[in-house]
Amino acid sequence: MAKNKSKGTEHDILEDGNAKLTGIFSNAEYFFEQYRNIILGAIAVVVLAIGGWWAYTNMVKGPKETKAKDAIIYAQKYFEVDSMSLALKGDGTHLGFEAVAKQYSGTAAGNRAAFGAGVASLKLGKFAEAIKYLESFKTEDPLLNSRKFGCMADAYAEQNQMDKAIENYKKAADAADNELTAPTYLYRAALALELKGSKKDALELYKKLNKNYPNSQEGMAAEISVAKLEAETL
Repeated sequence: MAKNKSKGTEHDILEDGNAKLTGIFSNAEYFFEQYRNIILGAIAVVVLAIGGWWAYTNMVKGPKETKAKDAIIYAQKYFEVDSMSLALKGDGTHLGFEAVAKQYSGTAAGNRAAFGAGVASLKLGKFAEAIKYLESFKTEDPLLNSRKFGCMADAYAEQNQMDKAIENYKKAADAADNELTAPTYLYRAALALELKGSKKDALELYKKLNKNYPNSQEGMAAEISVAKLEAETL
């Protein structure tokens, strides 16, 4: 009897399970029928979005990137030989950084062109334009970020906007904490503070520079500046 009871219980469990599954499938089918248009519409939107992304990436962005890489070549060559005017404006046949940045914005080469245009403008004494181009340049590379902020600071300093120059020199130093660039930009920030008349702040920055980078050329120069400023405050 116990055995039969066990079989009966097992049979009931299976029947209950099948009934539940049937109910789930029935409910799902009912739900689909009720919201068929919404579901199919949502699927269509996803498919179109994926298709649009694929088409843009492969048919628009890809070819644009290739054209931008080709377009920037001569500007880079002029930049390398320090022909900043030709690098910026082009030679009449080949585009300069300025045109590449404008025509191919949104591409990697267009972004690099913005950086090149910023540096070239700075060297040509076009400080406002340099800041504009450098601000538009985006990168995750610490050294390039450091150079970006450093060049912006130089441009602000040339326009006697010392507060903005100091701010960007500090950003340049923080962007890449190394012996190569950080001491240079910290020293320039401290010098700008001193020229501005903020000698106390300059003294603190010189001390920081000398402490963190004592073996750098700027660190050794900072030691002299510290002694001079401390003597002036006695």
